[in-house]
Amino acid sequence: MKVLLIEDDRSLAKEIVDTFDLHGIEVETGTSRDDIFHRNGYSFLIFDLTLLGSKGLEICKEIKEKKGVPIIVLSSVCDVNTKVKWFEMGADDFLVKPFSTRELLARCLAIMRRYKEKLKNVLEFEGIILKKKEGRLIIGEKSVNLTKIELEILELLIKYSEEVLPKEFILQKVWKGKGNTRSLDVYIYRLRKKLGEKGKHLKTLTNVGYILTRNI
Repeated sequence: MKVLLIEDDRSLAKEIVDTFDLHGIEVETGTSRDDIFHRNGYSFLIFDLTLLGSKGLEICKEIKEKKGVPIIVLSSVCDVNTKVKWFEMGADDFLVKPFSTRELLARCLAIMRRYKEKLKNVLEFEGIILKKKEGRLIIGEKSVNLTKIELEILELLIKYSEEVLPKEFILQKVWKGKGNTRSLDVYIYRLRKKLGEKGKHLKTLTNVGYILTRNI
């Protein structure tokens, strides 16, 4: 589990990082709403609502729709109406400052237990979001349906991102060894087109295989 924490109080951010680290949970920090959309690979979001500005509620709703990750809102404001509005926009919990970082951790873990099955359905790499049950690929505002084979290939590439996958390996996993390299090449071509601008992350190693990488 990787948590993205948007908090400009460095002392509080460090305390949260240290508390979560003791339980083996990685926390990446940021200080602006831009970090929410530019960072990838996180499965939980915690942010101070004051850092989202006047459009915070809309941003919360957008995050929930696009990334589908659990959200905890941090605030120095203890107002029922404010809490209700954030819950209506998709927040999973609302914690008023000051708070114990141990309580934040406990709430985070409780939410993750509820999300466990749902999160198994979603894979993400560099803004490429794969929703397995729906058979959909989401990139920014764009949603594309995938065939069963395309889905299985992309799932492998994301799970083994930054590793070269030999063609024989993919054929065995997807076609149980019954497919051929020419068919695989065709599916990779189609998949790269559906990835659009993100297709640059899908590299071909001639006569070897394929890799989904950040190095472009």
